[in-house]
Amino acid sequence: MKNLIIIIGTIILGAVIVNTLVLGDGISLKTASEKIVEHGSNAIMESLHFGQGQP
Repeated sequence: MKNLIIIIGTIILGAVIVNTLVLGDGISLKTASEKIVEHGSNAIMESLHFGQGQP
């Protein structure tokens, strides 16, 4: 019985962690990764002078 309670508690804790870190709105890993990708893409485009007619 004690092992069953530990297993259920671990599953609930894992679900809470995934929900807040990965799927959460605002401050989450998903939001942070989107910002990093956007910043990286902008830096690459600026370094290449993309769309300014330079060879």
